[in-house]
Amino acid sequence: MTTVVLTRDSVAAGDDATAPHEELRSYPGESTLSAVLASVLAGYYLPTVAGGRSTWVLRSGSSALAVVSQEWPAPRYAASEGHRLEGDRVRLHFSYEGQRDPEEVWAEAGPSGGTSRPKAGGG
Repeated sequence: MTTVVLTRDSVAAGDDATAPHEELRSYPGESTLSAVLASVLAGYYLPTVAGGRSTWVLRSGSSALAVVSQEWPAPRYAASEGHRLEGDRVRLHFSYEGQRDPEEVWAEAGPSGGTSRPKAGGG
């Protein structure tokens, strides 16, 4: 089993009371990035923002793994969707980009945005 330690930025001042919003989840060993992210999104870990325009960057350390936007039907992956999370404990953080244009965020964080190839095992 792999323990995934989730954290996320706050979306508003009232949300700061429970920051860093840490949550521990267990997944079968070597789960894929796409399976873990689908589980996180299905569990409503990320708050939605009125107007439907929130954008998040999923990171492991300083490496961007994916961009999630309320405006998109599915996440976009900077790492391979089949990338396996390795190790007993993996830390994943969602950086809140506010209501920025998700295409702009993707251009900065996506695979062509100059980010190095991410490794999801930090911890």
